[in-house]
Amino acid sequence: MPASSSHEMTVPDRTTQRLAQLSAVVRFTMLEAWRSKLPWLLLLALGCTLAASQLAAELAITEGGRFRAALLAGGVRFAWVFIFAVYVIGSLTRELNERGFEVALALELDRSTWVAGKLAGFLLPAFAAALCLFPLLATMAPPAAAAAWCLSLAFELSVVIAAALFFTLNLASVPAAAVLTAGFYLLARTIDALVLIASASPLIVAGAWRDFARMTVDALAWLLPPLGRFTQGSWLAGQVPDASLLGLMAAQSAVYVVLLGAAALVDFHRRDL
Repeated sequence: MPASSSHEMTVPDRTTQRLAQLSAVVRFTMLEAWRSKLPWLLLLALGCTLAASQLAAELAITEGGRFRAALLAGGVRFAWVFIFAVYVIGSLTRELNERGFEVALALELDRSTWVAGKLAGFLLPAFAAALCLFPLLATMAPPAAAAAWCLSLAFELSVVIAAALFFTLNLASVPAAAVLTAGFYLLARTIDALVLIASASPLIVAGAWRDFARMTVDALAWLLPPLGRFTQGSWLAGQVPDASLLGLMAAQSAVYVVLLGAAALVDFHRRDL
């Protein structure tokens, strides 16, 4: 009887300890992002994109406001995707090289908690940055469209961050992780167009090569998230997506984040640190 009660006491204690450790890793990761001037870099990219879109809107003959919103949204999306991907790769690589995480693992912090904490610590600033963009976009587009676009940007950033974490922990090489993350993102953004080209383009002669190309592209379409349907500039022109589409994007991004995080954790567990 005392043994069973002692066992019952250790389970919640262990859960509480893991939650405290997870919270500590998340806080440390977010503090590192702040100290590395990540928010200021995002603001700098936003300011440069805003200035460029304002100049282009002045040169537009008609629909200057919508033109400015579309240019700003497209520029911020690619700039922030690049910044977050590079930051995640650099942060993880530096911590792996400096062996700082080994000290944390020596203090009874398991690898799953460390990976989950790092992923959450990267995702929270991305969601905060995307939501902070809403007031600016709401002055250029309908508020509902601006809100949908910002949420979709947060979903897109979460997938890219999870992919960068996966490639970095698997390869432990900045160039390789950067190239594969960029390739993953570009393929995910263009996979719908590639499917259309492989299945219906008159430029590809019918035959074995066309069948092979179609099967290859279809397989990639099953594996990759359809990021080309995320953060569309047409939304800011008044074509607001319905709630079901946003819900589908949220579910897709959550699935890919979980899968990429789990895959990174599996390989991270197998490594001899």
